[in-house]
Amino acid sequence: YQQFPQCIGGFNRRQRAYNWERHSSDVSILPDNAIPIEFSKEYVRVAFQTHFFSEISDVDGIFWGRERTYPIEIKEKTRAADNSIGSYFGIDIGPFVKLAFYAAKRGNLHSIFVVREIDNEEDRNLVAWRYITFDELAQYASWVFRGGGRSMTGGISATVRIPAEQFEILNAEALRRL
Repeated sequence: YQQFPQCIGGFNRRQRAYNWERHSSDVSILPDNAIPIEFSKEYVRVAFQTHFFSEISDVDGIFWGRERTYPIEIKEKTRAADNSIGSYFGIDIGPFVKLAFYAAKRGNLHSIFVVREIDNEEDRNLVAWRYITFDELAQYASWVFRGGGRSMTGGISATVRIPAEQFEILNAEALRRL
């Protein structure tokens, strides 16, 4: 365990503390084995928002690799198709910016976009778990934003498209390589 650093290059320090205690949750419903996982995700989110200006709404997961720490964005997706790039997965602008934020400030902090690929939106049968690091995502993403699915506010979201062939299968061997 290491204390959260007092300064990370490139972040603007908050003048007033983030009031993380304004949110409360009943954690008694969490199974014992989930508490360390949820604690680590919440610790990262609160640490960033307490010390630095950031708009991190959530952290879906954290993976400690061999040399790097990977905040994870997880989405359930079906493949989409486009004549210009072929089969792809989309990521909305908000989560994309969150991954970019981690990459810009990283040190050993990198990020991963994980897709739970499903066959269709009705049955939601698992096809495969896939992932791409932000470094790869930034290299292969289509930078022409397109309208995507519905946003949480009901409007059409702006989407970055990433060719499906650039994603790797997420399995134990892939995790060992990270």
